[in-house]
Amino acid sequence: MKVLLPSLTTHTITTEPRFFPTLALDMELKNEATGVITNVVPSYVTAFGVTKFTFDLTGAESDRYSVKITQGSEVVYRCKLFFTEQTPQDYKVTKGLYNYA
Repeated sequence: MKVLLPSLTTHTITTEPRFFPTLALDMELKNEATGVITNVVPSYVTAFGVTKFTFDLTGAESDRYSVKITQGSEVVYRCKLFFTEQTPQDYKVTKGLYNYA
């Protein structure tokens, strides 16, 4: 799972893809709560055995997305995205909802 900041609209994820792409890619982003599918065309750079995908997406706190990146009919990479401003190690669903006296 990749953690993204909801305060940003341009995101970059670093991956080890199934194979290194050479042509234009398609990225399908499915919001797991609403089921809405968004298609974007990511840019990418491959260096030192990893590929960095850069794309635009607006998300809110606690949004979750399933991602499928394809080159033609071949799947390059799949993952899940999670939006939060909190550090992943200290993440709490109820942060800011309850005030203890």
